[in-house]
Amino acid sequence: MSTHDYLRDPHAEGYLSVDHKELYFRRFGDGDDVMLGLHGGPGMPHDYLLPLSRHGSDDLSVVLYDQFGVGRSSRPAPGDFDGYTIEAYREEVEAVRRELDPDRFLVYGQSWGGMLALEYALEYGEKLSGLVLANTLADTASAYRSMRSRAEDLPSERLEEVERHEARRAYDAPAYLDALDDVYHDHVCRLEEYPPAVEHTLENVNTDVYGLMWGPNEYVLTETARLRGWDVRDDLGTIDVPTLVLTGTHDEIDPDIAAGIDERLPDSRLIEFDSSSHMPFWEQPEEHYETVETYLAERLE
Repeated sequence: MSTHDYLRDPHAEGYLSVDHKELYFRRFGDGDDVMLGLHGGPGMPHDYLLPLSRHGSDDLSVVLYDQFGVGRSSRPAPGDFDGYTIEAYREEVEAVRRELDPDRFLVYGQSWGGMLALEYALEYGEKLSGLVLANTLADTASAYRSMRSRAEDLPSERLEEVERHEARRAYDAPAYLDALDDVYHDHVCRLEEYPPAVEHTLENVNTDVYGLMWGPNEYVLTETARLRGWDVRDDLGTIDVPTLVLTGTHDEIDPDIAAGIDERLPDSRLIEFDSSSHMPFWEQPEEHYETVETYLAERLE
């Protein structure tokens, strides 16, 4: 299904007013139970998560939204970056939950959204009826090593091109971006052509928030990154929410990282999509849909 197909389905859209911010959202389904999708980045609009809309029904609403500073949502005043922290985004999730006021509340967090979902579960676990951690991490250091290794697997000439531009901090150079696009096609989305929703997301990343919190791209973690040193692995045993952990065999975040998360959680199930990388909802859409739909049926019965 293309982006157009998903958006042709009946849905509501508008803005949630939370904490003096306007957050753009789309809602699929009419149920009083809610699954909230948390997008990646930080700084990537939610559009690439549109396949989750398939789970919307008369019983379940699927809500996707752009986080603060992202996409169509409110942006800070020029030079004001205090809202770009994991704590601020965690509290934003809780403010969104209060605004939606669901009967039962589930969170699907993908990539950076999974990090945010873990933070939310650690602080507000009693609010959750279910948790899906998709293609994500529980500590920055090991995930960065994994992602950097994907770039270093490039053929020697391409890798030299990457390192030459990084030495000059020429992160916007066409030759540098072209080389990294090879990594993306192997380890982020393995489809020959990106779906329009994925293209839209990649073309509209807020580089301010991404740069502050991580770096110029996922293959360069800066010394001053706000997520450098983030590590919740030792806290995972306190999350007693039934959790679905998803990964792809070719993910830039190595499946062993997902396995480590699964091992530490007291009530979880690990699913690996063998033909996928970082976006199984696009790469293996039917398998992903059935996996999540089965989990939702169990949690909402």
